[in-house]
Amino acid sequence: MLRIHFTDADISRITIAEDVDASWETLFSLHLLQEPDEILSFDHWRRRIRAELPAWIPLLLELAPPRGYSADFLTPGRGDADSDTVIDRIMSTPRRRLRDDVACLVDRRPPTPWTRKLADGDVTALRQLGTALDRYYQRAVAPYRGRLRAHVEADRSRRGKALLTGGVDRLLATLHPRVEWRPPVLRVLDYVDQDLHLDGRGLVLLPSHFCRHHPVTLKDADLPPVLAYPVSSSFAWLTPDRPATQDPVTSLLGRTRAATLRASTTAVTTTDLARRIGLSPPSASKHARVLREAGLITTRRDGGTVVHQVSGLGVAVLNGELPA
Repeated sequence: MLRIHFTDADISRITIAEDVDASWETLFSLHLLQEPDEILSFDHWRRRIRAELPAWIPLLLELAPPRGYSADFLTPGRGDADSDTVIDRIMSTPRRRLRDDVACLVDRRPPTPWTRKLADGDVTALRQLGTALDRYYQRAVAPYRGRLRAHVEADRSRRGKALLTGGVDRLLATLHPRVEWRPPVLRVLDYVDQDLHLDGRGLVLLPSHFCRHHPVTLKDADLPPVLAYPVSSSFAWLTPDRPATQDPVTSLLGRTRAATLRASTTAVTTTDLARRIGLSPPSASKHARVLREAGLITTRRDGGTVVHQVSGLGVAVLNGELPA
């Protein structure tokens, strides 16, 4: 179990990352790439990326095994930098950090000649790492960044509402099903035994699209505290961003209903749906009804609101493939 210990000062210094973080999404996508095909909403992405795996991918997998510890230096971001900046930070990692992080990996598996060179701060090994990270990010994450940002923004909106209606207690208590908030300690279940004392530094909550299973933090407690957590995973489809003029879904459904379908990839109320697609709530409701009758979205009531979300068939339409 992970236990994050808050002081009064930490409570007032909780922030939510403002944007998709390239380093964390890259790491979590590498984890997902190595896992069994259990998470259906990522099947299309995983098949596509696995079919294109280049020869240098093992370099990254050595540093990011699907379970257990991954090198802390791979995730210097806090939702505050683009991919180029993040890769520059990684390539500027101090030699001591490289050595310590690789040593943690070696505890679980024998070192390879390349990881030994990396641990020594070898310039060629670092350059190979930076190139591999950039190529992988551009292929596996960057084409979907618009979709990732939409999911992260939707999650930030929900967290903001939780904070406004119930304060920090509600924000932390509803963060994830495997999280328990027992002031002043936040507990993450099904996690390696670890204590993180914030000591007045605050905590960055970082919503992540590719993060699965449970929230994750860094192993080294001296690093700036961050807790990455999964955003809604229900049919969180991924399909490359492309102009509407080249989009077969828009050609099939029309611009407005295609936008409505995409806006429903995370659970969304009628009011939020209307805001996302730029229509009045009654008009958005009509388009949602047509898509629901076609089996492309589902609709349910949540208290006094109506919530829409893409269905399995809708995911298949967006991905351009037959449902499993």
